[in-house]
Amino acid sequence: MVIFHGACDPSPCGGSKDPDDSFLIQSMLGGDPAALRRLMQRYDRLVRYAIFKTSSRRCAQDPQWLESVASSTWLGFIRSLRRDPDQYPRATGAYLAQIARRQALSAVRAESTRLAAMEPLPSQDSLAVSADPDGIVDTIAQSETLDALRGCLAALAEDDRTLVSQLGAITDRRWREAAAALGLKESTLRSRWERTLERLRRCLTGKT
Repeated sequence: MVIFHGACDPSPCGGSKDPDDSFLIQSMLGGDPAALRRLMQRYDRLVRYAIFKTSSRRCAQDPQWLESVASSTWLGFIRSLRRDPDQYPRATGAYLAQIARRQALSAVRAESTRLAAMEPLPSQDSLAVSADPDGIVDTIAQSETLDALRGCLAALAEDDRTLVSQLGAITDRRWREAAAALGLKESTLRSRWERTLERLRRCLTGKT
């Protein structure tokens, strides 16, 4: 699978309308990679938030999962337009958010199928899947919370950011596995994690 890197733009989605989305889509279908990059600058943050809103727990367990689903969303967007290049979406952001939600749900279901032979399927609540996420305007507004979290994570000391790399194991309470990966005692990891969480709480409170 192709992974698109560097597509997040701190400016609000759908910023400049010059050139407009239709022109960029036409250029992208004509083979212009710059047009695709511009569309991703406008809408990749929205795509990622739609994925996060659809399955927040899975995203928290494995940040690379979100990256994979975001890439699948953009590939699905391109393939859909290539199948019918004369039918441009009326609202590019809404169209991409719809694809993102479908891709996230499909990925969750695929994982559930793979795990079915090993353990019971998780409940719908445990997957944190929203059947009907908020509208596009609300989604863009809510994405500011994710920006705040990214800023707080970036402000952590390097050692604390290293702890966050084991977020999946820690949130699953696999303390011994996470401690071994970090080269720490389990008791040390637990105490440092509590301090790191408190720093993040204070930072997020100040930003939001």
